[in-house]
Amino acid sequence: MVKFTVFSQPKKIYSKMLQDIKEARKYIYLETYIYNQDAIGAAFRDALIKKARQGVQVRLLLDSWGSTAKKKYFRSLIEAGGEVKYFRELRYVLRAFNKNHERNHRKLLVIDNRISYVGSANITSSCLKWRELVIRIRGSLSPTLAKSFKHNWRSSDHFAEEKVQELLHHSFEILQDLPSPLRRKTERRYTSLIKQAKKSIFIITPYFIPSVGIRRAFAEAAKNGVKIKIVIPHISDVRIVDIVRNRYIGSLHKKGLEFYYYKPETLHSKLLIVDEEFFLLGSSNLDYRSFLHQYELNILGKDKKIIIALVDYFEKTLKNTIPFSYLEWKNRSSFIRTIERLIARIAKYL
Repeated sequence: MVKFTVFSQPKKIYSKMLQDIKEARKYIYLETYIYNQDAIGAAFRDALIKKARQGVQVRLLLDSWGSTAKKKYFRSLIEAGGEVKYFRELRYVLRAFNKNHERNHRKLLVIDNRISYVGSANITSSCLKWRELVIRIRGSLSPTLAKSFKHNWRSSDHFAEEKVQELLHHSFEILQDLPSPLRRKTERRYTSLIKQAKKSIFIITPYFIPSVGIRRAFAEAAKNGVKIKIVIPHISDVRIVDIVRNRYIGSLHKKGLEFYYYKPETLHSKLLIVDEEFFLLGSSNLDYRSFLHQYELNILGKDKKIIIALVDYFEKTLKNTIPFSYLEWKNRSSFIRTIERLIARIAKYL
């Protein structure tokens, strides 16, 4: 039996993480895109220092682009025996931009082969009022996720593309994405799940810029009578993405997709549920940059109790939305349409 908890509020996520860190006895592996030098960052750093001084192995893998907390911030942790690495530090001046923007977007915490956290939340005070999605799983999945962490830990310093081991655990598959125009493992899984849907597709994503393949899969599913509900932020934390997504929403709505704008606070959750039989959650956004250019980590599963909890999470999120208005979209000004086209063309080269 899988023991798990689904979290949506960052304060509760961080509180439980810190409690589990406090009780660690063997190791703590923390991997995140954003680790900021603020109150939350300090709380985690101080907790990790205490564990390192107690002899617990502490490894911290941060993205050098996304994190404001630099190595000197962790001096006391390193002196206590903790290890800190930055994924692809931006010192390769002569490297092409498309290499330097291949970032480690994963969010993972593994403790003592017994507790794992996977989801959307970074380590920062800036998202305390956001709606996130993080699952805490207790049990034998942790050693499998620890393998994922160790692989990224070893390969964090260079640009060479390595083969990623396929990680399976009972009713779970760990999707480890790396930048590749050919593999796109999560995108392929996403597309295949949409294509096999018979009844319903529920999606929450902060950024919605689907690839051609996913748009075609959506259209075919809707044509076959599949109910498709997609929740996106009314206003996301990356406004330029909101402009680009408008190019897709209207045409997909006409084909049968239902879009809903989440209003209370910033929405940062990433979730796919198909036929209430399969779920996919983790760090990937439903946009081509996430699938093509970034190192991501997601869990694909079919555990019935987890799905019930995630459907409940989706329904509670949906209650705080307003439906997309096709009429408003159709009547948007020619100036806005021009800006959408311009930004969409520029985005293709980023």
